[in-house]
Amino acid sequence: MLERKRPINHMSEKQRQKRAAAGDTNPFSTLPAGAPLNRAAGGRMSALDRKPPKPSRKRPAVPPTVRDALAERAGGFCEIQRPGCLGQGTDPSHRISQKAGGRHGEAKTRHDRLSNLMWACRRCHDFVTDNPEASKAPNVGWALEEWQRPAECPALYRGRLVLLADDGSMTFLSPNHDLTTA
Repeated sequence: MLERKRPINHMSEKQRQKRAAAGDTNPFSTLPAGAPLNRAAGGRMSALDRKPPKPSRKRPAVPPTVRDALAERAGGFCEIQRPGCLGQGTDPSHRISQKAGGRHGEAKTRHDRLSNLMWACRRCHDFVTDNPEASKAPNVGWALEEWQRPAECPALYRGRLVLLADDGSMTFLSPNHDLTTA
């Protein structure tokens, strides 16, 4: 058990009675009567004075034109739609992560192609990010390796395999499509 180096100064009964007689509404507080409780009013720092925490994830910006075309292709709904999906898409999900190939110049334009993006709800996007091995399976295609070409690799789009094109179109593949060639 930890021991205090200094004992806690408790308010004596005499001090408490003196404060109560002076009209102090809380004679048990060590703050002077009417003292401000937050720093803005000249008092102590409170939880309200602290800065809000930074968001846990900084989302890389996808150019607005690409983002609009992606949302239009999806019709506003999540394109991944795995079990537990929220339905409404809100996030562009990169099939090849931006960490894998860079964020500037040619790499940026290569990563922001529609064949490399899927419109996802927050829950599906988190699943893809948190489970890269499951998302990279050949019959899923929500995540790809850096060396793969998104336009040539099928993705599971709302339960069906498709090839996504850079112009926003998609080609539905037959259920018995040979995935070993991709």
